[in-house]
Amino acid sequence: MENVFFDEQKMNKNIQFTLSAVKENLDKDGNLILPKQVPLDDAVDLFVQMAKQPNKTFEDIAKSSKKAATLVNLLLHGTNLAMKIEEGIKKEDISPELVEELNKLIDEFGNDTDISQKTSTKPHKAEPEFSTYIIDQSCANEIKMVMHDAIADRQGKDAIIIIVCAMELGIITRLPYLAAKKEFPCVGGRSNYNKYLSDGFLDSEKEPIKLLFKKRLPQLFS
Repeated sequence: MENVFFDEQKMNKNIQFTLSAVKENLDKDGNLILPKQVPLDDAVDLFVQMAKQPNKTFEDIAKSSKKAATLVNLLLHGTNLAMKIEEGIKKEDISPELVEELNKLIDEFGNDTDISQKTSTKPHKAEPEFSTYIIDQSCANEIKMVMHDAIADRQGKDAIIIIVCAMELGIITRLPYLAAKKEFPCVGGRSNYNKYLSDGFLDSEKEPIKLLFKKRLPQLFS
C-alpha cells in the first residue's frame, strides 16, 4: 500500500510552501516574525483534517483561509523552535564531538530547506509572478482581468477580500504578500494583508463577490 504521508512529491511541495510562509514573515533584517499561537482547538482540527485526507498538500489545505492561518502559524512556530534548539546546542555543556555532529545535522537541514538564522545575509529570491498562483492556467488572462475589475478602487481590507474569495473558490492558491502587492498595490502593508487573509470575513460579505466570480468565469464552475 502506498504511504501517502511520505510521498516524495508531496513532501517537496510542502517544503516549498513552508519556505514561502517563512520568507513572508521575515522582517527587514531577516528575523522571523512570530504571530500569537493559535488556539489548541484550531490546531487539533487541522491535524484531524490532515489525518483524514493525508494525500492533501499544505497548498491544498491552505485553500481555506482559516486552515491556512493555522497551518502557517504552526509552521512558523516550528521553525522558531528549530532555531532555538540550535541556540541551545551551542550553550549546552556537551562534548565537542557531539556538538560537531549536531552542527552537521543543522547545517544539512539549513542547506536543504534554506531556513536558518543567516537568512538576512542571503539574497532573497524574487517572488513568483501572481499568474503562477492561478490554478487553471488556461484561463489565466481572464482571471487576472476579473480580479483587477473586482478590486478596482478598493483599498486594504476591501481589496483583500477579493483575494480571499478567489482562494476559497479554488481560483488561486494562497497568495503570498509580495506577489499580491506586486500585482495589486492597493492591498496595503504586509501586517494588515496577513491579518485579513487569515482572520477571514463574514459569509455575507463574501457571497456577492463569489457570485461575481461565478458569473464572470462560468467556465471554471461548469
